Amino acid sequence: MVNTQKIQEILMNSIFEVFEKMFFVFLEPVDEDVKYDLISTINFMGPINGEVKIFFTMGIAETMVQNMLSLNRKDVTEKIIEDCAKEAVNMISGNFLQKLDSSKVFDLSIPTYAKKAGVFTSQVQNQSGAIWNLSFESEGNLMAVSVSIPAEGQ
Repeated sequence: MVNTQKIQEILMNSIFEVFEKMFFVFLEPVDEDVKYDLISTINFMGPINGEVKIFFTMGIAETMVQNMLSLNRKDVTEKIIEDCAKEAVNMISGNFLQKLDSSKVFDLSIPTYAKKAGVFTSQVQNQSGAIWNLSFESEGNLMAVSVSIPAEGQ
């Protein structure tokens, strides 16, 4: 397995690339908890198996939709936010896995979405396998990304 620092670097580059090019959102890494409103998740299977989750605040999700689709705030609907959140996790996962190992084939599940509030913390609890938790800020809005590869997925 590739070293954890290299995987984190690849993941950060994938997140920045997708958010800057697709959503015109420029993220800065932060070391703080994120009080999120929405979660989008996708699983991947292949040479390694795992899961990617994005934890969105409503503010960053609305900004993504407005920027990507050139909509006014009043035209942003929950269905559009759901589609955008699912597309974001799909694009980040695809970009990340391609950069991780372009010679391998990975299968991605259909992204899921949940309107669920909570607090994301970057602290990894006692868990088997590998996990990368990253928090970001953009114009006062927060979001987080978590990639986990269970021990049996390595």
